[in-house]
Amino acid sequence: MARKKKKTESTPTLRDEMLKELSIDDSESKREVPVMTRLDTRVIQLLDMLIKLNIFKSRSEAVAAIVEKTLLPQQDKFDLLQEQLSKLEEIEDTAKGIALDVMKG
Repeated sequence: MARKKKKTESTPTLRDEMLKELSIDDSESKREVPVMTRLDTRVIQLLDMLIKLNIFKSRSEAVAAIVEKTLLPQQDKFDLLQEQLSKLEEIEDTAKGIALDVMKG
């Protein structure tokens, strides 16, 4: 009977390499907020393939890693968007105040 070769600790797995490529920490401790979503069947098939290859442990982990890889590198742009959104909210509040004054007569 053929003996299985023990995997050495220094040999990275496909999962390790994929997580490194995505710059994702293997621990899910940071992921505290559940998000429910509906996805196309083709996307689910791709996610399931990644799970079968032991790249991800679950669909949840796969989606989280892919979303993080897409959004987090753009954090500076989202910070700028948040600044602009705050300005818009301030303008909207001012406009509502003016409209209220007009309606009061």
